[in-house]
Parts: sequence; C-alpha cells; structure tokens
Amino acid sequence: MQLIKTLSTLKIIMRRIVYSIFTNKIDEHPSADNFKKDQFVKYKHKIIEAQSKYAKICNASYKLFETTNTNYNEIQFEKLYLFDELANDYDEVLYLDFDVIPVKNSIIFDRFNLNSMCACSINKHKEFIHKLNEVKNLTEMHMFIKTTSKKAMLSIHDINGSDDLINTGVLLANKKVIKSIDLKNTLKEASLTFNKSKDDNIYYEDITKLWIENNEAFFSYIIEKYNIPYTNIGILWNFILNHKIKNVNPSAYFLHVISKEFEKCLEL
Repeated sequence: MQLIKTLSTLKIIMRRIVYSIFTNKIDEHPSADNFKKDQFVKYKHKIIEAQSKYAKICNASYKLFETTNTNYNEIQFEKLYLFDELANDYDEVLYLDFDVIPVKNSIIFDRFNLNSMCACSINKHKEFIHKLNEVKNLTEMHMFIKTTSKKAMLSIHDINGSDDLINTGVLLANKKVIKSIDLKNTLKEASLTFNKSKDDNIYYEDITKLWIENNEAFFSYIIEKYNIPYTNIGILWNFILNHKIKNVNPSAYFLHVISKEFEKCLEL
C-alpha cells in the first residue's frame, strides 16, 4: 500500500512543471546591462528558492535551464522551444522569466482554463499611435513597436490584428494546447511573414526601422493567426516593476521585476 501511495504521489508531482531559463553569459543588450547582470548573480539563489518553492506549492516539478546561446533575442525564442518540448513529458507547463517572483501561494494552475493559452496581454498601441512624435524615443523592446510589427504581420494574411501584445514573461497551458500551437513550425512561418511585412505595411519608417524578430511579436501573431484559444490572466499575475512602476502592488501574485531591483521583493 505504501508503494502504491508513493507512486501515486510521484505521478501527481510529475504532471506539472514550472521552469525558467538563465545565463550569466549574455551579449551586450539594453535589457542585459552590467547592473542587471550583477543583480541576477547577487539574487540568483533567492530567485531559484522563490520559484522552486512556488512549484512545490503547486505540486509541480521545477527546473532552471541554462541557455544554449548568449544572444538576448535568441534566448527569448529558446524559452518558447522549451515550452513545446516540456509538453512531451508534462500535462501542464508554467514558464516564468527568471525575473518573475511568485509572492502569493495561490495556485495558478487551478485559477485559469488550461485548455487555452494563458498569459498577460498589454495594450500600448492606442496610447502611442496618437503620439507618434514620441516614437523617436522608443526602442526595439517597447511594446508599441512590437505590437505594430505583429499587426503588420497579420495584415499580410488580411487579418485585422488586435491592439494587444502578449508578454511572454509568464506562460501557462496544458499539453494539448501547447502541442496544437506547433511552435517549431509556426515560428518558422512567422519569420517568413515578418520578412514580407517589412516591405508591405502602413507604418512610418521611424517605426519599421526598429522592428526585429521578437518572440513576443511572433508569439502574439501565432496565437491570433491560428485562432489558438487564449485567456488573459491579467496584470496581477504578471505585475511589472520597471523604471516607471516602482511600488509593489499588494494584490499581485507574481512580480515581474524588469528593473531587476530584486531587493523590493527578496531578502538577501
């Protein structure tokens, strides 16, 4: 009886996984300056502790993957390929960027419909499309720039894309949904469409010159183009802390510390 109980427990643990991806060897990039690299090194053990503790609360396995390359943008695609690969062995998969800190014990697996792709959508298109004079101050990493790229890609297929963009810092779905996305092939198709959209779009050059093959633009494009069932989990499950938003929302479940000021939510 004890053996049967143990095997049953292992089965429950193995059906879910929480994972992240990390490297301290990364090429120069605005999102990986020296301060941010140092912060990751300083708080790495505490971040692992926070994410693995949350995985245990969720009755899930936890794994931190070391990246296979050093290019920032390629690393962002690597996490998507891992999302697909892990669905071969697990029924439910949760991805957390390594700067996402769970701060509550609420189990995300039980809060949303995992028969859909679950993530947080952000709308910056309406905010900036009427303030194009500010575009010159934006970079390739701004959500508005990524959204225009996604909308241009969808227009190649005569699809009027939404003004929302998925933030890939938190991704959750079950095996069936993940496999239906077929990321290995749909990401290749997205790349081909992206190259076409650069020469066939309605946007000014000040915008299009900033477009790159970005994982959030591509992933959002795929979800919309292929009509993948989608659930917006809301900002409390992906609460971003950056140079503008510095105060922790006490209602937040996950803190996405883009500023890398981990001292706001972790103790050494």
